[in-house]
Amino acid sequence: MNTRRIILGTVLLLAVTATGCDKKESPAGPAAPETPGVPESPTAPADRQITFTTEIAATRAPQLDEDGSGSFTAGDTFTLYACDDAQGAATLDYTVGSTALYWRDLTFAAEGGKVHFAACYPKQSLSEGGFDFTATQDAAGDLLWASAAGVGVGTEQPVALTFRHALHRLAVKYTVEDTSVDASRIETRCTAIATARVELSEGRIRLGDTEKTFTATNQEVSFLVLPQPTENVTLEIHAGGMTRTWKLSQTDFPYPELEGGKQVTVNLTVQEGKITLSGLTIEGWGDQGSIDDEIIL
Repeated sequence: MNTRRIILGTVLLLAVTATGCDKKESPAGPAAPETPGVPESPTAPADRQITFTTEIAATRAPQLDEDGSGSFTAGDTFTLYACDDAQGAATLDYTVGSTALYWRDLTFAAEGGKVHFAACYPKQSLSEGGFDFTATQDAAGDLLWASAAGVGVGTEQPVALTFRHALHRLAVKYTVEDTSVDASRIETRCTAIATARVELSEGRIRLGDTEKTFTATNQEVSFLVLPQPTENVTLEIHAGGMTRTWKLSQTDFPYPELEGGKQVTVNLTVQEGKITLSGLTIEGWGDQGSIDDEIIL
């Protein structure tokens, strides 16, 4: 199976330029003019801008191509979580083109310390660094996340964030060799666990216990599925008045689980910092493999 990957670059500015230190007057009067060739005093760490260079996988709608690539646009809003090892933390929603952030805004961050960043799109309401999530088949169901650990407080170096798909993309494609079957009307139902607790601060997903069934009709379909054991995932096929149902674990798929950020394709034959974000791109779906099977109708 061939997997496309499109990397689109986009420059995002989330802040205005940080102001320099004010020149103070002495009791005797205004400060003397600067001496040519002598540099100004450096900006205090708390007043420095925070910059991010990112490779990401999110846009406002999000505007993702079929392979999962795309880009951010002005007006997109995502959630950023910042914390340190002393359990200080802050949660902020960032809107591209209008949000500004300085190190002084992270009141828990001490000079000389380290800050860990985690981000997700679409924006979420966090509680203790995480949130409850339900998989859907619309734009809000494609959860994207990124992290950057150990960022020095006050640094002016860009913080690298790489946004990736947190969910798995399960694709199903049909080759129809039975003239009595209309390929465009084949109905595929995917049943899987659809609820989870996303620990954004830890970069992990804890599955819930609620199943949902998603339905799509066409010769080629796909589903957004939480990472989970293949034993939990069931496919039900309706074609030409006939039905076949089986668990994904009953196929020849060589892995016990569906991985986040990856794609499995089932091939079936039917017959008888101030923040400046720059260089943003969206990373396409990775390839976890394919499954070939035959349905005799």
